[in-house]
Amino acid sequence: MHPILFSFGNLTIYTYGFLVAVAFLAASSYLSYSIKKSREKIISQDNLYSLFMYMAIFAIVGGRLLYVLTNLDEFISSPLKIFELWQGGLVYYGGFIAAVIFITIYAKRKKIQLLKLGDFFAPALALGHAIGRIGCFFAGCCYGKYTSLPWSVVFIDKHSLAVKGVHLHPTQLYESFANFLLFMFLHFYSKKEHKIGISFAIYLIGYTVLRFIIEFFRGDYRGIQYFGFSISQIISILLFVFGVFIICKKK
Repeated sequence: MHPILFSFGNLTIYTYGFLVAVAFLAASSYLSYSIKKSREKIISQDNLYSLFMYMAIFAIVGGRLLYVLTNLDEFISSPLKIFELWQGGLVYYGGFIAAVIFITIYAKRKKIQLLKLGDFFAPALALGHAIGRIGCFFAGCCYGKYTSLPWSVVFIDKHSLAVKGVHLHPTQLYESFANFLLFMFLHFYSKKEHKIGISFAIYLIGYTVLRFIIEFFRGDYRGIQYFGFSISQIISILLFVFGVFIICKKK
């Protein structure tokens, strides 16, 4: 749609990179707000900002790594493109898994219940992801398959990563809208009394279901298929089972 936000001389600001930054800012602001409103202080404001910064770094590195691994042919010939993050190319699940690994180590060292942190971060994850997918839409990455539906989109910008001049499913907007609904639900649910881990489990189940479905409408390269499913769909199944396991264990 509009991959380049603006250019000034040799300086180019990409819309994707800008909105990813906005996503992280929105998520961290929401978490800061949650701490102020919460009766139980899981972590302090100062610890939140340092924790969130490290999580963001792990998420970006993990997201980029999984993208590179699923698109090796693109980077073997031009390895320096690995560092061109501003043009798109982050796989959410790679970032999510990397961030979870970091937060698990953090929780163990600080002696904080991991699922408590999961509940705390769940709404912010959905909010940040909703904004980040808008960045994908502007960049043209994560585009959909051909469709004749009236809400199809056509990418024409020469810098767009999507197939150009063809009516496509706006899969980025599907996911953005679904994530925003998930955020709203988790925001209000987290205010109610509930067992530890349930908010996080709801996030896992909700997101993995929507991601599994949206994958069928994706038109970009999905990597190696296993039993007819993409890597993201297989990860979705595994995380869905984990979410159900958390809920069953808490009954």
